[in-house]
Formats: sequence, C-alpha cells, structure tokens
Amino acid sequence: MIRGVLPRSRMLGFCVPKRGFSSFSGLCNKAAESAKKFDSPQEHIAKKQLEQIEEQAYQESLLNDEFEYAPKYLSSENIDPLSGRPMPINVELLKYKPITLPQTHGHQAAQIKFKSFDQESLTRASEFAGRAAFYLGIPCKNVQPLKTERRLYTVIRSPFAQAKSKENFHRVTYQCKLTAFDANPEVIELWLSFINKYAIEGVEYKASIHTREGLDFVDKLDKLTSEDLKLPEAYADLDDPISAKVQQILKSEDFKKFFDQDAKK
Repeated sequence: MIRGVLPRSRMLGFCVPKRGFSSFSGLCNKAAESAKKFDSPQEHIAKKQLEQIEEQAYQESLLNDEFEYAPKYLSSENIDPLSGRPMPINVELLKYKPITLPQTHGHQAAQIKFKSFDQESLTRASEFAGRAAFYLGIPCKNVQPLKTERRLYTVIRSPFAQAKSKENFHRVTYQCKLTAFDANPEVIELWLSFINKYAIEGVEYKASIHTREGLDFVDKLDKLTSEDLKLPEAYADLDDPISAKVQQILKSEDFKKFFDQDAKK
C-alpha cells in the first residue's frame, strides 16, 4: 500500500491528493471497437430481436404516456417558425457563452484540459462541459485559453528520385482549460462521466480531481474492509457497463478474500 501526504498539507491539517484520467476519443473509440468480440449469428439475431422489442416498448410508452411541456421562456414573443412555440431559455442560451455560478469557498475540485487540432471542436467541447457544470450546480471559471502549440516537420519527398527535395508539414494544436470549485466529489464524478460519455471525436480530455482528506487518512485506509468499498451514489441509476462490472467485482467473494488478506499484511 502506497502511503504519503504533502508536507505543507500536514501544516494545514489536510492533504490534497490528485487523481486524473485521460481519454482521446478518436483513438479510444477505434481501440474499443477493435477489441470487441465478434458475435455468432445466433447471438446477433437474438441481440437484434431484443433491440426491436425495446424500441417497440419505447415507442408505445411515448404514445401512451403524457408528458407535461412547461419550459421556461426567455421571451414569449419570439416564436420558433418550425415548432410554432416560443424558444425555451436553455435553447436560447446556446447562442451565448456558458453561464457560471459564483464560488462559495474557492476550493478547487477538478480541472479539465482540452486539446484539439480543430478550434471549433475545442470550443464545442469546452462549452458543453461548462453548460453541464452550470446545470449540475458546479461553480466554474470561464473557459481559459492556453498556449497554442505550433510545430513544423520537414521530411524528404521520397527516398529515391526526389530525395533532395523537402516537404514541410505545419501542425497547430489548440488548448484550453476549465476549472471547477466547491462541489461534492460524487457530483464531480457524475459531471466527468457525463462529459466522457458525450465526448467529441478529435478532442483530447485530461481531468485532474482534487480531494481533501484529514491527517488520519492513512489510518482510515488501514481500517478499510471489503464491506466498506462501494460505488458512489451518482452511479446507482446509470446504465453503464463499466460501473456494472466494477459493482460485480466488488461483490465477488474472490475480491473480498484477497482484499482482506492484503489489508491484514
């Protein structure tokens, strides 16, 4: 078990460990697709039939259930020509920069760095994260641009006939960051999982999560048992295969046995 706290944090009475994840949606999606197991014809047919049944049940629920349509309007005079109704305020706000909530204590909870070769995709990804933070009640700073990376690559045109001629390639990488403050760790986890789920292809996401623990954090880790390990409540109602697999591992007898043996050592 790795133990350690920051010396400055001991003076302040708490430690601030960091965790992070990185996902490049373009490469990760291709790697995930290539790693999938091919279904047999019978499994493929059964899967398609199950999808048709679920789609039919969903269509019937839409026809039978009545939904109350009561959105908030920015202006009741502006009528959308397609729907014939006033435009809801959340749709109208897409024309403006994301709204930010005021900070209460100024404690940094998480920071996401975006990187992309396309400036438009970078803007869409960062503003999507900012709007999601606003609707989840997470105070955030405005999206802050970072230094743009410019690189020039010079290579030969070919190794034979055109070996003496050169060719230049110019690559520009745009970057920005979004910082969140004063939020519950479970809300931060839900926010990051929502951003990762709807990640834009071609944009790299790097998130650093900051948590605060007391000086007795190491002693609490020594007293942990397999019964104390559980997923955050934010993942309880999510239909996520990864969280379901983690929940299955935490409840397995083999994991409990090996965890308790390692804790005794």
